[in-house]
Amino acid sequence: MGEVVGSRHRCLILLAGEGREEQAAALFTEYANLRGEPTEILFAADSFEEDSSYARFKGWLEKFEGQVSVETLLYKNSEEILGLSFDGLVMDLAEQLRPNDLGRLVELVRGGGIIVLLTPKLEEWLRTVTRFRRRLLVPPYREEDLRDLFTRRLINTLKGKPGIWIFENGQLVEGKPYRSPPLESRMLSLPEDAEFPREIYRIALTQDQVEALKAFEEMLKPPKASVRRVLVLTANRGRGKSAVLGLGSAALLYRLGSKRKPFKIALTAPSFSNVRVVLDFAARGLKALGVNFEEVKVKGSTVALRCKLGIIDTVSPLNILRRKADLVLVDEAAGIPVPLLFKILRSFRKAVYSSTIHGYEGAGRGFGLRFMEALEKDKEVSLRRVELKTPIRYGEGDPVEAWLYDALLLNAEPAELTNQERLSLSPDHCIYISPNLEEWFLKQENMLRQFIGIYVLAHYRNRPDDVAILGEAPHHFARALITAEGKILASLHLCEEGNMPSEIIEEVASGGNPPGNVIPSCIAKNYVPYRYFAKLRGLRVVRIAVHPELRGRGLGLKALDELSREAEALGYDWVGAGFGATPELLRFWLRAGFFPVYISPARNLVSGEYSVLVVKPLTGKALKLTRVLNLEFRLKLLDSLHDTYFGMETELAQLLLRGVNMDYGHPLQLTKVQKAALASYVSGTLTYEAASAAIRSLVKTHFLSSGKPRLKLSPKVETALLAKVFQGRPWKSSALRSGIPASNIKTVLRETVGEVFLHYGGEEAS
Repeated sequence: MGEVVGSRHRCLILLAGEGREEQAAALFTEYANLRGEPTEILFAADSFEEDSSYARFKGWLEKFEGQVSVETLLYKNSEEILGLSFDGLVMDLAEQLRPNDLGRLVELVRGGGIIVLLTPKLEEWLRTVTRFRRRLLVPPYREEDLRDLFTRRLINTLKGKPGIWIFENGQLVEGKPYRSPPLESRMLSLPEDAEFPREIYRIALTQDQVEALKAFEEMLKPPKASVRRVLVLTANRGRGKSAVLGLGSAALLYRLGSKRKPFKIALTAPSFSNVRVVLDFAARGLKALGVNFEEVKVKGSTVALRCKLGIIDTVSPLNILRRKADLVLVDEAAGIPVPLLFKILRSFRKAVYSSTIHGYEGAGRGFGLRFMEALEKDKEVSLRRVELKTPIRYGEGDPVEAWLYDALLLNAEPAELTNQERLSLSPDHCIYISPNLEEWFLKQENMLRQFIGIYVLAHYRNRPDDVAILGEAPHHFARALITAEGKILASLHLCEEGNMPSEIIEEVASGGNPPGNVIPSCIAKNYVPYRYFAKLRGLRVVRIAVHPELRGRGLGLKALDELSREAEALGYDWVGAGFGATPELLRFWLRAGFFPVYISPARNLVSGEYSVLVVKPLTGKALKLTRVLNLEFRLKLLDSLHDTYFGMETELAQLLLRGVNMDYGHPLQLTKVQKAALASYVSGTLTYEAASAAIRSLVKTHFLSSGKPRLKLSPKVETALLAKVFQGRPWKSSALRSGIPASNIKTVLRETVGEVFLHYGGEEAS
């Protein structure tokens, strides 16, 4: 404790085995005495019942009569405490170890503070079935089938590190003396030419925040005729970028708002926990400027700040495009799909994006690669970038932060490629492997880091929990494409599904929601007559990603092709996946031979995307069932485009309804009156509106057919048919969505209906 008291660095102590609560209470009592001032700590646990670890800790703390105050937190509420800070932290890991919680809560401890982890004896801890691990069990697996690779690796990362101590049954097991750098006061240099009031700058805690606020002043300038002003803030977690967003927005409101013309700021983020910190600092900024404001609350939480000068209002990413605002703030932008970020860019003249590079939520470097690259090339964007590097709560070089990044693989990187490899690597150079995860987690650290590093750059939402699932769940596996030299080029995280017991299938069909089996459960619930698809064995692709420097070369398709071959040889019936549907992603899965079988009825609130499930059958039985499921899927989608899916992008609908790899001609059922109406429409006697019901029945036959019996129409024409006939959109909107000129779309549709009628109507149509 003497190593960190009076410094800006922290230490971590693991207390395992008997007497750990008494030891923790004694430790914090002595720590408060060394500090000579009251000490605030956070105790996080899975429960606070009478016989809980917390109850024992609290009892000992009261006996020691130290200057220690304790705030409690259930792990399930860990997101709600972001933005606060403490002198110490106790995490009871005996009943629950969820890596996301570890990443969130350790970062709340101030410099000079102590983190204490409470566990059973280490060997016993490896066998403990925590609530997190229990959720990983799906039939037929049992507790003894659980792996312990993540936990074993976590313990290994604690050993031999400066600033980290391990005690078991009160005896020292591991620990190295650590000399913390002396506490230095931070002298900030405020800009002489600042346009924001100095009261705002004085709230800043680091020089990085000062520089970021100075960059924020760019938003004071009016945008040029065709140029958008964009500021991008990036940082590791705990660098104060959300605080800068709040302070900057308060200053802009103060400078640009007026009673006559209020300044409107729209704030969005993937989750409410992100925006809460921004609003807290915006409120601090307004108070410092002497601005009276009202907090608008919903269910007890502040969602907006309103004053005479304007408003700072929160809105979900899904609804942000519907808001009118002078400025949009996007916090944790890497958690929002890139297509939506571009729509935000096009919809607002001024925008500030902030993104975490490394943190408990995963890494936002995919955001930097794709979105930032496009911003830098866009001549209509005036771009300013600022990276905040200095930690707020603790000092640079903090040993606990270094351990946390290592333990949770927050700083994992993909393999570094040579120039020759970047230019020449193709699917033919790749080797498909089935890795030994025990080797990766415990011995071949470099391979694990490469594997996860590819996800870090491709999926912001690849959280620490996902690494633990891969290492502990008995039905999760990894596959990869590598070079001959062992560099990982593509990562696949797989999950075994199906083979469900009849009683669980019936439970799901009746509305139950047991863990696991995402694809079989969805089919059993939504296609009840075909619920015994869940008896088939399959592999779900949880994640697939390709090295960022090799995208677009067919490596993803190669990986899926190799996986399908392996799965078929092992006796699996299908391979499947679920994802947020974009045209680009859907084309990829369709090219790989997968059938769409389900789409969510609503968009994801963060991404604005519909969730789609796709399946590639590998056996005759699976093929027969999948064809039926796909036909039912297309029928439901067609009948819902005017209602549930009216807002769906018509290009996406066209891809979902594209003919799959099977020959099927859907029977055409028309009355004599409908046939006459179609003939009159094609000849020009009737208008579209007069024949629309008959046209709908005819075109429905086209979209339900597939393979050779289906008439080949261009994607543009099919998109126009869907927009007009099934979504009921006006002619101009249908033209815009399909890319067919508005002056020509009526003629194109009339001629197309004639072709479709001739193809499916046979001699009668002729």
